[in-house]
Amino acid sequence: MVTSGNRRIWHLNIGLLGVALASALVSTGACVRDPLPSACPELAAGDLVVTEIRGDQAGSYRQWIEIYNATDADIPVAGLRLTLTQFDGDGSQTFVVRDEVLELAPGEYLVLGSGDPATLDYIDYDFSTDQPSDLYAGATLELRSCETLVDKLIYTLPEEGTLALDGAITPSAAANDDSKVGWCVDDRASEGPQTQIGIRGTPGGANPPCP
Repeated sequence: MVTSGNRRIWHLNIGLLGVALASALVSTGACVRDPLPSACPELAAGDLVVTEIRGDQAGSYRQWIEIYNATDADIPVAGLRLTLTQFDGDGSQTFVVRDEVLELAPGEYLVLGSGDPATLDYIDYDFSTDQPSDLYAGATLELRSCETLVDKLIYTLPEEGTLALDGAITPSAAANDDSKVGWCVDDRASEGPQTQIGIRGTPGGANPPCP
């Protein structure tokens, strides 16, 4: 029989166990994410433009999605949400930018990638906490700020190289809707010392003109 005194002891022990478990998770970093931003940037359709995507490939360079600021103002990016949906609707990937300090200057590029920006100088924000799996090879990508659809792209990634919006024109959300039109594959080898193998593309910078 469980007496009232035993019940108090039992509840106390369960409470202490819960506190200990929570402390252990925090101390080890297990399954703990930064809290979601409390607000989204005030954006209109077309203010940000997806300009480059690199998928999973051989070599030491990571995956990334590059975004261009088409406005004349700094944009705080905390709260931006990217959702990738497979063409058949069977799979969906979503990640949210949680960095409350990161801003994107006018005419500059933001690189969201699967790696630590402290060690990978071509990545500005690591999306792998939210999205640890590989980017879909083909999907519809929606970039939102709260309920505002800022940009949308239907894309199919190449097996090798980086999918790049044509650098001959200023990046525009009206011109990047389908990777079959106005996009090309940047499969040039790296220039300069090969400190990391096989980068193709221009993360953080303007794309070259398409052939």
